[in-house]
Amino acid sequence: MNPTKAVRHVKIVSTLGPASSSPEVIQKLLKGGMDMARLNLAYGTLEEHRRLIAEVRRLSQKLRLPTGILLDLPGSKYRSGDVKTLFSQHLDFAASQGVDFVALSFISSARQVKEVKELLQKMNVDIPVIVKIEEAPALERSSSLLEASEGIMVARGDLALNISIEKVPVAQKQLIREANLCGKPVITATQMLMSMVESATPTRAEATDVANAVLDGSDALMLSEETAIGSYPVAAVETMVRIALEAETVFPYQQIISERRDFLPEANDAAARAACQMAYQVQAKAIIAFTYGGTTALRLSKYRPRQPILAVTSREIIERRLTLLWGVCPISKPEPSSLDEVFEVAREVALETRLAKKGDLVIVTAGLPLSLPGSTNLVKIHSV
Repeated sequence: MNPTKAVRHVKIVSTLGPASSSPEVIQKLLKGGMDMARLNLAYGTLEEHRRLIAEVRRLSQKLRLPTGILLDLPGSKYRSGDVKTLFSQHLDFAASQGVDFVALSFISSARQVKEVKELLQKMNVDIPVIVKIEEAPALERSSSLLEASEGIMVARGDLALNISIEKVPVAQKQLIREANLCGKPVITATQMLMSMVESATPTRAEATDVANAVLDGSDALMLSEETAIGSYPVAAVETMVRIALEAETVFPYQQIISERRDFLPEANDAAARAACQMAYQVQAKAIIAFTYGGTTALRLSKYRPRQPILAVTSREIIERRLTLLWGVCPISKPEPSSLDEVFEVAREVALETRLAKKGDLVIVTAGLPLSLPGSTNLVKIHSV
């Protein structure tokens, strides 16, 4: 486990391409801070993408760094609305490769998202869907698109072409806040460190853009050309890590926990917020969440605690999906068979990650029974 990943809250999505297709560069990206690899099907062949997926999986296992894979489906700017025709082939590929997320381009309605999910269901696969907000209709229907999907991407490049460019910064902030309040991940994307395609250092404006995206509440920041075709792919990731860590020193953690007390749709959310509030009050070193389907970790992430969320799961697919969530560090462990074992594993995790030492406090949270997805009903202050 990379200690830097455990203390950095915002995640980094790196697009793989000609500049980052070798095992050597992918390994450096993983060590440098890449949490999720993005493959853009608008470029390259399916065989090339298949090889990259296998390489990311192999290296992430070798380095013991959980890494998600986001498959970006191109769609069409001039679509007829026939989702089956536009996405079928690429969804077949996504299903065969077991990717962790698919991103849908130029989607304008919740109905289209539903049709994609129905296609995936017919393939007997469950792949979370990220909707790219790229056009005015999608921006206007962001609430229904968020409800229909598992998250959104603020695709600022195409968005700037479809609405006035001066409206993009405000749209970014509004979309991030909307996603934050409903507890779904949001990726901020496009030209974040664009000058690093050719330069070893970013501009001051780019550094400020990255920092502001962190402070806005992004779950993840995405690099596109910077890592796909740029001359400095590893430096781009490492630079983004440094900027993000610095921005997080002034992130309003406690303010967010307080503000979001009025956005508790159900009792399980109240338990997650209570865990974050308790962590602040007792100065816990970490929040250790036992999660079967990822829901407990997702709920905790919504409240943006300062403490890292160590999400313990027995399922590899969930471990990889959790790499997108703000503040969540996924950890693979066999499922505990009893409540006593929950606390023993929590102690092991706290010590193994070196986030706590004997006598320190951590918050342990889980859903009982342990293998029942969707419940978060246990919160305990625990001494390591």
